[in-house]
Amino acid sequence: MRIIIPDAQFPGAADVELEALGPGGEVEVHRVTRKADIPDESWAACDAILAWQDIWVDPPLLEKLEKCRIVVRCGIGYDRMDLAACGARGIPVCNVPTYDFTDVMSSTLAMSLALMRGLFTYDRALRPDMAKGWDWTLAPEMRRVREQNFAVIGCGRIGTGVLLRAKGFGMTPGYYDPYLPTGHDNSLGVRRFPSLDEMLAWANVVSIHTPLNDETRNMINRETIASMKPGTIFVNCARGGLVDLDGLEWGLRDGPLAAAALDVFAEEPPASHPLMTAWLEEEEWLRGRLCITPHCSFYSEATFAEIRHGAAATAAAYLQGGSLINCVNEAFLAGHR
Repeated sequence: MRIIIPDAQFPGAADVELEALGPGGEVEVHRVTRKADIPDESWAACDAILAWQDIWVDPPLLEKLEKCRIVVRCGIGYDRMDLAACGARGIPVCNVPTYDFTDVMSSTLAMSLALMRGLFTYDRALRPDMAKGWDWTLAPEMRRVREQNFAVIGCGRIGTGVLLRAKGFGMTPGYYDPYLPTGHDNSLGVRRFPSLDEMLAWANVVSIHTPLNDETRNMINRETIASMKPGTIFVNCARGGLVDLDGLEWGLRDGPLAAAALDVFAEEPPASHPLMTAWLEEEEWLRGRLCITPHCSFYSEATFAEIRHGAAATAAAYLQGGSLINCVNEAFLAGHR
């Protein structure tokens, strides 16, 4: 088994992957953002690809493959995988949705709580002048946590965990997810909304946890933000493409948003944008109201090891025994298996 990791996000050797592959496994590690930076001979020789988040598995790349039998996304989201094109060549695409999601849940709640309790505002106010900044009235977003309505868009594994944790803080949880079966809300003991607009008008805090696809791209935009109640806090630890930055800037500058937290962006690091400029320059109107982190909500050393091992084990299971785990393009594999 010859495995290629084109855009490895870990330092050092692929020891975790080699352990999961077992005897006979070989791993070629690259740390590039462009497929052209890897020799065509390497692409042609690989039996599997373990892709992180920088390389697109698309038709131009598939043309370089001669032996590849499986692609595994090291993580959950697979919006950079052309599922249909891979399926047409008989190549299954799998992801790793089995690692411990609690880091994402913890980051989502930590961001929400920090904004609700004004921690970023107070921290910045105290830095230039401790005496002048020693004023508990400086954070307009400050509020009592247990009185908040906490809403989740997408109530899958992560969304469910976030809701239950919000409930543990005394908040009232609710969600919108049109793809879950009738009665799902009864099993959780939380409120379910029939429409996104109705939920947005109810929520004090909104966190999004959906996959990125044609239906959800720029789902949070000026129109949906306008449906939110004044003083809403918005958090995104899912996929960057779910949020239109123009709409978010409007929501923070002139619209109903009190604050926002972003761990992910459509382009990473984020491209130049007026909202990013205002944040970097700490403009007065935005100070303390926007939290930005570098796509790290999923990360801990333990979680990283789980993702790496799970991806390699998924590839090995298929290459050695034909067992498919968490295949996300099975609908496109008809006639090839």
